[in-house]
Amino acid sequence: MTPLWIPFAFLLACQPTRPPVGDTYAVVVGVTDYRQLTARTGDLPHAASDARRVAAFLRTEKGGRVRLDYLRLLVDGQATRPAILAALTVFRQARPDDRLLFFFSGHGLERGFAPHEVTANATPCLSYDDVKAAFRASAARTKLCIADACLSGRMRRPGGAINPPVRWQEGASSGSGASTVMILSSGDNQVSYENRRLGGGVFTHFLLNGLNGEADTDQNRTVTVRELYDYMAPQVRRNTPNAQRTVMYGRFSDDLPLSTW
Repeated sequence: MTPLWIPFAFLLACQPTRPPVGDTYAVVVGVTDYRQLTARTGDLPHAASDARRVAAFLRTEKGGRVRLDYLRLLVDGQATRPAILAALTVFRQARPDDRLLFFFSGHGLERGFAPHEVTANATPCLSYDDVKAAFRASAARTKLCIADACLSGRMRRPGGAINPPVRWQEGASSGSGASTVMILSSGDNQVSYENRRLGGGVFTHFLLNGLNGEADTDQNRTVTVRELYDYMAPQVRRNTPNAQRTVMYGRFSDDLPLSTW
C-alpha cells in the first residue's frame, strides 16, 4: 500500500499596511496510525506529523496567526469520520470576509478520504461531498482545500460543487470576490508519495516550503496561489519522479494571496 496524503491547508495573512481581511477557520487532519492497519500493512509514517506541521505553520505570521479557537487539529485516533464532521462545523461560524481551510493527510479512496476507523472495504469514508457540504454551509467567500492523498484529483469531478453554480475549471478567474481553491497532490488515478529523506509527504514538504517563501518569485513578501502552484508542481514531479502530478482546480484569481509577511 503506497503512502498517500490529503492535505487541506488554509493560509491567508495580510501585511500590516493592508486592511484586515477577516479570520481563518481551519480543520487540519492527519492519520498515521489506522485502527485496522500496521506499519507493514499500510500505516503511514508521516501523515500525522505533516498535519501537525501544517497546524503549526498556521499559527505563524506567514500562516496568518490563526486563532487557536478557530483551529481544529485531529490526528490518528482523534480523526474518526464523526469527529472530522463535527470539527467541520466550525466553518459555520465564519463571516463573508473570513477564510476556510481544510487539510487532510492520510489514505485516499475513490470517493474521498480514509478516516482512522476505515475498514478493508473502504468504509467509512469521509467523502468529497462531506467536505463540499461543509464548505457550502459557510458564509465565507474564500475556501481552500488541500489534499495530499492518492487519487485526490478525483475531488474535481462533478457532484456537490462547493459554491453552486461554480463550474470547476482549472485556474478559472473569479470576478465576484468569491474564491474556491482545491490543491490536490495527485491525479485521478495516481498515488501520492512520501519521502524519508524529506521527512514527510513530497507534496506537503513543498507546500510548506513554498508558503514559507520559496514560492515568492517576485520577492514581494506574498505567495499567491499561482506562485505556489508554479513552484510546487515541478518540484513534486521531479521528486517522485514524474509519477505524481499536482492538480489545482476551482474558481479564483491567480493573485489570491496564500501567505504574506
